[in-house]
Amino acid sequence: MVNVWYEYRTAWSAYPWLLAYAIVVVAVFVAAVVGTFIGGPLAILFIPSLAGAYVHHLMVMKRLERDAA
Repeated sequence: MVNVWYEYRTAWSAYPWLLAYAIVVVAVFVAAVVGTFIGGPLAILFIPSLAGAYVHHLMVMKRLERDAA
């Protein structure tokens, strides 16, 4: 767990757009959670936010592999 956080920080420092993408994913996730509790159309964003988080993870890992080679 600690190594993944270190890897994220390393990738974010080398590729700042990945950090911006992560912030957008977190914002969409928060909106989805709020939408789930208050009701409304924002609740539908929950699954796309999880998919976005997974895509972010894959992008970070790919960039780290590329930089290590």
